[in-house]
Amino acid sequence: MVTQWINLPRPLLVGGPAEPYLVNEVRLSELRDFVTAAGATWVTVDIASVDGTGAVIDALKSRLPFPDWCASSWDSMEDAFEEIRQSWSFPLVVTVQGLRSTLEKRPHVGLEVVLRLSELCHAFSVAGDQLTVVYVDLWP
Repeated sequence: MVTQWINLPRPLLVGGPAEPYLVNEVRLSELRDFVTAAGATWVTVDIASVDGTGAVIDALKSRLPFPDWCASSWDSMEDAFEEIRQSWSFPLVVTVQGLRSTLEKRPHVGLEVVLRLSELCHAFSVAGDQLTVVYVDLWP
């Protein structure tokens, strides 16, 4: 099923209209109002205190429905892709808070988050569903 796609408004984004999408926390409520008015599901995930991949995926699993058998690894998410597609409501905007903290404490984890979530967005796009990830509060 192909869903209606939502284009994020450029004035609310930092650094232009390309991935990774960045928004200052002061503009976050405006962005949330925009995407929810357009019919998207809005989910916030905080990764500030994660210590590894498993904790990142657990944070996602705490906010989004995953199959019970899905483990806390990127490979398991890929294996569960079709079931995830059936249980998530699209278009979906996932706002990720705490990336700055993760990058400072565990840079490899922070970079992996951005790369893997970008790959996940692409996979959903190819399947006809819009998953957009927006990173929040990266600036002083």
